[in-house]
Amino acid sequence: MKRVLLIMIVGVLAISGFSFMGVEAANIQENVFGLYARLDAGLITLMYPFGAYDMEDGISVFEGFDFNNIFFGLNLGIPLGGIHLRGAAYTTVGDFNNYMDTQKLGIYGRVGLGLDILFIRLEGGVRLYYLFGDPEFEFSFDPTQYYFAIGLAF
Repeated sequence: MKRVLLIMIVGVLAISGFSFMGVEAANIQENVFGLYARLDAGLITLMYPFGAYDMEDGISVFEGFDFNNIFFGLNLGIPLGGIHLRGAAYTTVGDFNNYMDTQKLGIYGRVGLGLDILFIRLEGGVRLYYLFGDPEFEFSFDPTQYYFAIGLAF
């Protein structure tokens, strides 16, 4: 079932056309950045964590592949000449599968600004978090939670 879902997602991405393919780094702790492979295709975004960068220890790459760690969601990019505005909201496959049991869904987000130079896109912004289904309405918007990305833009 998981393979069929993955094949369907790749098919939709291939049909809709890629708009960004690259690497994203997001601070997850002080001086530690999570590294993600990111693929935007039209309104769909996919991300997968593949490692971490610690300012003291360098890069560490995760072993193996876990389907539950795939981030998927919606992406909106508004081009304004050579720059663009980006907004995205997504969740993980694991959180989505566990929603019926927990009645909570972590929704992550990004709001950023990018610069396109030929086929290269440089992007940076802030990260958001919202725990859907939480009666205490947990929402996090902290400007110290930031990300930056570099990759190919189409």
